[in-house]
Amino acid sequence: MEEKGIQMEKQHKRNDVAKKFFERGNKGKVEYVLNSNISTYDSSQNIKQCKIVLIADKQVESYRYMYQTRILEELDVRFSSLSTIIKNHEVFDAFHINQNIIGRICCDSEGKLNDESVLLEIPEKRNRLKLSLNKIESYALFSGQIVGVKGTMKNEENCLEINNIFEVPLLPMYKSPFGELVELNVKPLNIVVAAGPFTFDVGFGYEPFNELLIKMEQEKPDLLILLGPFVSEDHPLLIEKNTPKTPGELFKEHVTDKLSKFIKASPGVSIVMVPSTKDLFHCSFVFPQPPFPKSGLPKDVICTSNPAQFRVNEITFVIDNVDILFHLASNEIERNAAPALDRMGRLSRHILIQRHLYPLFPTSPEVNLEYKKSSFLELQNLPDILILPSKLKYFAKIVENVICINPGYLSKGESGGTYAKITIHPLQQTLMEGAFIENLVSKRARVEIVRV
Repeated sequence: MEEKGIQMEKQHKRNDVAKKFFERGNKGKVEYVLNSNISTYDSSQNIKQCKIVLIADKQVESYRYMYQTRILEELDVRFSSLSTIIKNHEVFDAFHINQNIIGRICCDSEGKLNDESVLLEIPEKRNRLKLSLNKIESYALFSGQIVGVKGTMKNEENCLEINNIFEVPLLPMYKSPFGELVELNVKPLNIVVAAGPFTFDVGFGYEPFNELLIKMEQEKPDLLILLGPFVSEDHPLLIEKNTPKTPGELFKEHVTDKLSKFIKASPGVSIVMVPSTKDLFHCSFVFPQPPFPKSGLPKDVICTSNPAQFRVNEITFVIDNVDILFHLASNEIERNAAPALDRMGRLSRHILIQRHLYPLFPTSPEVNLEYKKSSFLELQNLPDILILPSKLKYFAKIVENVICINPGYLSKGESGGTYAKITIHPLQQTLMEGAFIENLVSKRARVEIVRV
């Protein structure tokens, strides 16, 4: 009787959450707009050409991950590359009284980084120096960050009192061939990005996901980007083993079958799926992560690895589907840093400056990073759009001419979460000069954060 009472109570709670969701008053509310002067798309327009090309050498295939190569060697390869770039960009003179040194930021203990615990690890010498930040007016540092510093040695304390920090210079942005831009330069491109979880913690009704598909069937964007987890390891009922269905059965019933129906009702809408390391249905839980297996999914769905790097027409998208923003926020220390940017913009900038989609070291306990595959986390160019799903508050910001977006989670709270709606207008013919043209997406795209 007691067991039956518990089950009835849980069912009542599921019904109550579903009722509150369907009666929500903020349905479709636009929570934030980036570039509000740019018009949104008209869903009555015909479907446009949407050419999706996965960037070569950045698509992770299945690999063995139950063993780990020497992490230090992999870190040293990356350090060597970035230190050379810094040296070529700045002037260093190691024999001057003002020491110029390149190293990796680390903590003097296993605790959280703080102003008094900052060390600079110098891989070539297998040495660490304590850093004094007292003379630095502005900085933002995290463990694993590669920087150049300038300062004076305090020999009696084996401490470097620094007065300047040199960052890695930014990568260039991708430039499109003239002919490609002219061919695709017809109508606005309409893209929707939604990140899981897609169902509430109390059950597997997938109400927010169902609502999203209904809305997309009405609006018919050119591209729908879906980011896992689709069946999350964090779901309480799966943790408790309190469901008669397997993760595979849940995925088929609530994701595969519904996407098949959506595709039939919305021909011409392209779909990209990016997995999450929290996806129980996926065969790999390490990062970087290979794509979902195509078996069972509709053949029209494009499955990419995690992270994902691809182009939609001329526009470069990079998607980092682990919560790197939250992990950086939990480790970063700063003082008067980047006054033109708020915290979310500054955290996004760390990724762009370090040219890497998980620059934090040591990693968060939530992430199993396979260092021998870390080349798949490196950026080739600055992307036009960087998507960073996070439990932190949704946002859309322009950082170093890159549109950085956290769409939020589709299922969050009893009234549902948010997704991102992107409208990218064609580049004006008057700006097309030369054989290769900068895309200027940040000047011609509108982003809305919308309640499901």
